[in-house]
This record gives sequence, C-alpha cells and structure tokens, in this order.
Amino acid sequence: MSERCYVLRGRAIDREGSEFLSPSVGVFVPRVIEGELLASGQSIGTIEVLGVRRDLVVPAGVEGRVVERIGGGRARVPVQYGDALLAISTTSMASMSEADSPETVDREGALAFTAPMSGRFYSRPSPSEAPFVSAGDIVQRGQTLGLLEVMKTFNRLVYQGDHLPDAAKVEKVVPNEGDDVVRGDVILALRSLAES
Repeated sequence: MSERCYVLRGRAIDREGSEFLSPSVGVFVPRVIEGELLASGQSIGTIEVLGVRRDLVVPAGVEGRVVERIGGGRARVPVQYGDALLAISTTSMASMSEADSPETVDREGALAFTAPMSGRFYSRPSPSEAPFVSAGDIVQRGQTLGLLEVMKTFNRLVYQGDHLPDAAKVEKVVPNEGDDVVRGDVILALRSLAES
C-alpha cells in the first residue's frame, strides 16, 4: 500500500454492521454518501493532516452499504483519532456471495455470472448504442457483457470463470440500467448450451 494511503481500521457495531475509524487527527474529506455501496480497496475519501492529504481505503474482505457518515453532508469534517467516519451495514452481504457464486449451479442447471466488485451497472457502451448482450444471446469466453462504474471509472465485465462453460445462452439480464450492484450479485442468468 502506498505511503499516500491509510487502510481503515474497522470496528464491529453488531452482527449487521461495522464502523470505519479515523487513523489520525485531521480533516476528513468524504467521497461517499449515505446509501452508497462500498467494496474492498475503495477510497472513501481523504484525511488532511498538516496540509498533507492521504486516501482512506476500505480494508480487504469488507463490503457493505453506507448507513451513516460523520458530519452529515459537510464536505470537510474535523476529526479526532478513533472517531467513527462511516457506519456500514453488512446484512445479507455474506449470503449473497455464497448463493450467487458463478461456481454454483442451481437445481435446474442454470448458471449465473456475478459481479466481481460493487458498482453501478451499465448494459451498453453509451445511451445511444445497443446493449452488449440481451436475453437469448449466446456469450463466449472473453466477451464484454457490460460495464461497472466504480469511483467514476468504467470497468468492463468480461465473460470468464473456471466453472462457467466456454459459451452459454443468456436467460436474463438481472440488473436494470444504472442499478447499484454488490460483489456477488447476479448480473446474468445463463443456461448451458447443452441444455438449451
């Protein structure tokens, strides 16, 4: 991790949530809002200490939805060491990853391509262009399926995975255009070509 970053320290609030704590005295400049989805490695903002700004990064293995942010809507919030910067809800996150894993096949043999990270889903390259894939399409390994916007960066979703066939038929595109998804959410419901 860079010297310009702090990996945040978390503290469990209860079974359903956690808080991220300030690593230092300084001024917190948040980049997230209440209701936003967070994932491991994502920056939640910066802390300014004696004129030096450092990114504040979500620790590995942590994800959830922001339920409270220190300072409400203020853009700059003075903080002390150990102040709770954010509270996140982690309810149902663990079960989603397990239940929606592309490595599992449901009772009828259906497959699922799941989100590799949290972000905002887009099914097309631009509003005026056709979607990357639609229900009924056949997808091949390496094909672009959509985009995930994370921190103003668009990441291509590519059809791949050890437990997915080289080609499959799209049964349904699950999220709507612009929906927020969490890592492990089903993006595409698929069917093996052998069963189509």
